[in-house]
Amino acid sequence: MKKSRVRIAASAAVLAAAAFGATGCGAINQQATTLHYDASDGVSAGDRANLIVNNLLLVTNGDSEPARFIGHLSNDSAKKQKFSIDFDGQTVSTTVDAKSDVSLQDDSYAEDFTVDGTSDGEFKTTDPGLNVEVTVTTGESGKTEIKVPVVDGTLPEYAEYVPGGSNPDVRKHLEPAEDSESSEH
Repeated sequence: MKKSRVRIAASAAVLAAAAFGATGCGAINQQATTLHYDASDGVSAGDRANLIVNNLLLVTNGDSEPARFIGHLSNDSAKKQKFSIDFDGQTVSTTVDAKSDVSLQDDSYAEDFTVDGTSDGEFKTTDPGLNVEVTVTTGESGKTEIKVPVVDGTLPEYAEYVPGGSNPDVRKHLEPAEDSESSEH
């Protein structure tokens, strides 16, 4: 009788240790689902209590070409909020009404959110594939310096936003090559 109680206690201890070993990693490691990240190509900034910008990108044909900021602004506050971007001595801005959203992809923002292209050095060049450093002012949250990705019209979802139209040559590498040998197989 005494041996069976010892066996039961030992079995319970082994099961408890196995259960803790199988699930205990979540107790000491950060859960990946709780991490904030930008799920798209752009970046985010701001304060959810006031004004926030999501998926901010700069679209252009090249470093010496005009470039346009696109993204989404959301004002959850009870009053109008001003939004601005300072980039290389150029400032673009708009006002977002209380409890409303603004999409910088709308044609009405095309001219106001287009800046001159530049190749002034690290984080100041509008060369596609790099990041530019900008200062974003979002409502009452103040100024934040962020690095914004620069893209060109290679991806169709950004081609329509390139100032002056996307250069079709940037997509040529995506087209299948005509190869006489491979077409015979």
